[in-house]
Amino acid sequence: MFDFRYHLVSLAAVFIALAVGILLGAAISGKLGDAENALMKDRVKSLSDQLTQERNNSDIIERRSEAAQDLLGDAYPALMANRLEGKGFAVLFLGPVDGSVRSAVESTLADADAGSPVRLIGLDTPVDPQELDAALEGDEQLAHFANGGDDFAALGEALGRDLIEGDGTPLWSTLSSRLIEERSGTTSTPVDGAIVVQTWHAPDSPGDADEQSRTLGTESLFEGLVRGLESTGLPVVGVQTTDAEADLALFRQQGVSTVDDVDAVAGRLALALLLQGGAEVGHYGVKDSATSGIAPPIEPDTTTTGG
Repeated sequence: MFDFRYHLVSLAAVFIALAVGILLGAAISGKLGDAENALMKDRVKSLSDQLTQERNNSDIIERRSEAAQDLLGDAYPALMANRLEGKGFAVLFLGPVDGSVRSAVESTLADADAGSPVRLIGLDTPVDPQELDAALEGDEQLAHFANGGDDFAALGEALGRDLIEGDGTPLWSTLSSRLIEERSGTTSTPVDGAIVVQTWHAPDSPGDADEQSRTLGTESLFEGLVRGLESTGLPVVGVQTTDAEADLALFRQQGVSTVDDVDAVAGRLALALLLQGGAEVGHYGVKDSATSGIAPPIEPDTTTTGG
């Protein structure tokens, strides 16, 4: 993503290096004529003028950005009020629960009058394919998900639907000792959508065969989970904070909307708009991954009329 301040610093570095280089060269050679000296001064002045202009532009852009953020902050309560009233949502962490992301998501739901998450699950990762397969084989109702390998996509799809439907979330309850690291909320109530956060990522270079198997098994489970959630037709949004370095490829590949700055006011608004339903799949935020802009369009409120 283009960073104007970085550009300004780079320009200043070029300016200084060029000016110093010219002056040092002149001092060493001692052969600058009047024409060369004038040319040197013209180039230094040109760069100095450009640097001044860039600094002025940077100041203007920064002031406009601050004004826009202030305006959004002032409008945020009104834009969020009652937007998700009466709706409930599940929160799924594909990996351990991240406190900062959890706080941002819970703030979003509270600000939009949805209340606390109906249920929240943090996965125990990476999964052990052999142990999970053994647990599946040992349960008559789940034995058909066992495959003797490291492909748990079908199981993941069923778990995704189970998370949305509630009704005791029987699959999650049966496999809780194998899959769940942290859990809260109720299992009985169906939800109106889900927020998904990927906090476990495959190592850059999986080591031995066991680690490779755990990586493949975990990734296939993740893919199935997101696909299962998406198949319900309810809003599903993958989120991360602005300081997260990992990409959101898992969600993009499964046709799920994303928000890459859920810790910011604009990101929380974008999340609420997506959870409200009706918006096309999009990728929002401030990173290069945000190909759809800052937030979905805000539809005018037609529920009230003037007196």
